[in-house]
Amino acid sequence: MKIFFQFLSFSLLIMQCASVKTPTAETITKLQSVEETSDILFTLASDDMKGRDMLNGGYDMAADYVKTYFKSHGIAPFLSSGYDDNFILNEMSAYNIVGRLGKYDPKKPTVLIGAHLDHIGINTGSTDSIYNGANDNASGSTAVLQIAKVLSKYKWDQNIIIALFAAEEKGLLGAKHLAEKLKEDGVELQMMINFEMIGKTLTTGANQVYMTGFKLSDFSDKINQFAPNFVTFLPEAEGYNLFKRSDNYAFYETFKVPCHTLSSFDFKNYEYYHKAEDEFEKMDIANMNQIIRTATFAIGQMLRTKTTATMRD
Repeated sequence: MKIFFQFLSFSLLIMQCASVKTPTAETITKLQSVEETSDILFTLASDDMKGRDMLNGGYDMAADYVKTYFKSHGIAPFLSSGYDDNFILNEMSAYNIVGRLGKYDPKKPTVLIGAHLDHIGINTGSTDSIYNGANDNASGSTAVLQIAKVLSKYKWDQNIIIALFAAEEKGLLGAKHLAEKLKEDGVELQMMINFEMIGKTLTTGANQVYMTGFKLSDFSDKINQFAPNFVTFLPEAEGYNLFKRSDNYAFYETFKVPCHTLSSFDFKNYEYYHKAEDEFEKMDIANMNQIIRTATFAIGQMLRTKTTATMRD
């Protein structure tokens, strides 16, 4: 908590200089309670969601929950047809859930904040048959919902798209479809921030995440201006080429702008990746809530000050 509240005085200083409001640490703390973080995560990782697989209807239930949350916080559909960004997956209909904050202006740059909502469903051959995916990726989806809730209360000079992706577990197909659609529609993507597996505490310390594709852009430098030491480098992320293994990659490949995943799963702090034991009860809720609050604060400051990340040569 000390790390987060040291940002409060800094945010108040920026408030004095800004002509419009920015979410402060104090406001964020009120709006993003530990209880809400716990409730969202518990719901998305419950047995009722059947592992959030599109084939068994679990993803549809999770998607309905997300759309209800969007509506309750004034997050409008990005598409004229509604929240669903439809595509075909193995000869069946699939869809991402895509919202926007405020009105979309095609002349303005766009920032996309996202996470994958799907998981791998049910394996009837095991004792615990439901793969709840609490860390992977109910935690990242929870972060996106809570960040969107706070940012939706302010006006921004950028377009902000909020996306929950389908079919990440099937090969990043949902993100690929949305990236191509946004490109075809002439969206000027400036940056994409993806949240993946933030339910456990990074081995290097609390209230920290690492960034995939760390050396490809200066995003970590830019966000750490507002949240010192929040984004770190993880050698394993480079070794396992994690940059290409989450939904950020489709947007980088399509737009060639900074598109990164923030995560706290470092291969040493959790042994239940893609296992049925990836349950709500094993998550570090307080630290996860702190990560969400810090990310919200830093992203808000980047947006308000028009601080943009750039690709490195």
